[in-house]
Amino acid sequence: MKKFIQDFPVHIKKSISDFKDFEFQFDQINKIIISGMGGSAIAGMILKDIFPELELVIERNYFPNTSIDENTLIISCSYSGNTEETLSYYDYAARLTEHVIVLTTGGELLKKAKKDGIKYQLLPTGFPPRSSLGFSLAFLITLFDKNVIDDVNFEYLEKFSKSCSKENSDVNKLAKKIHNTLPMIISEEDLSSLGYRLKSQLNENSKMLSYNVTIPEMNHNEIVGWENKKISKSDFSLLWIHIGWPKNLDRMKITNEILSNKVALSYHITTPEDIDKNLTSLFYLINYIDWLSYWCGKLNNVDINSVKSIDILKNKIS
Repeated sequence: MKKFIQDFPVHIKKSISDFKDFEFQFDQINKIIISGMGGSAIAGMILKDIFPELELVIERNYFPNTSIDENTLIISCSYSGNTEETLSYYDYAARLTEHVIVLTTGGELLKKAKKDGIKYQLLPTGFPPRSSLGFSLAFLITLFDKNVIDDVNFEYLEKFSKSCSKENSDVNKLAKKIHNTLPMIISEEDLSSLGYRLKSQLNENSKMLSYNVTIPEMNHNEIVGWENKKISKSDFSLLWIHIGWPKNLDRMKITNEILSNKVALSYHITTPEDIDKNLTSLFYLINYIDWLSYWCGKLNNVDINSVKSIDILKNKIS
């Protein structure tokens, strides 16, 4: 897992070249649906934060919960190609529109795509699904805008990722402070995908419970729950994820003043001042998040690669 995380910037950079020739005509498309689960869905969630202007829906279910017609594009994502929810969704959706793209390494989903004459893109094999994010994210970004990624400072990102691999790194020091807590992750609404990514990575890599909320929404409900006097300060930590919308920063500052004395630690995960506020900053945050989950897993003395409970559930449900 350590090498997978360290190579995240390399995965993106390499994939841009590998996927650059994949073409799709969007002339007739008025809605885009990305279907996937777990590590195969997160790229779509991040894409939605990158391109908020897109009519983009993320579906994580066995069947459509949104309308599909002949002008809808379905992007069906399953790293293994055998995710039962995604296979079921494909069967529903492929009957309603001819505009379908499959993103996978193989399995039943690839067989269906080949049989139905559907466009597909193969991802590199040999990765846990949650560690294939760089590949799937690069594919989706370049599918919609082949130029937006040109300004990414990959040299900066690769140096940063390598620095995080060291035991004296800042991200390791943060892990030492939170690995015995239940982190509440608070992100800007426009970065909700990163809050969810951190929660999921702490769940899978670190074997930790965690949950994520967003600013400003949590100021209208969640904040009141912290008035409960039975909350043990040592049990919780606050992790803030932001890039810098001024009004949200004001809310975060005030919310932190209210909550910080109720938790063991309050920490802001953001980008350095010397980094451009483009996709470089987004990739920086993703990489930081993944490293944090790695070091928490090491400190918790768990098997970071294992997802035993998921495997048990899949075996029982199949």
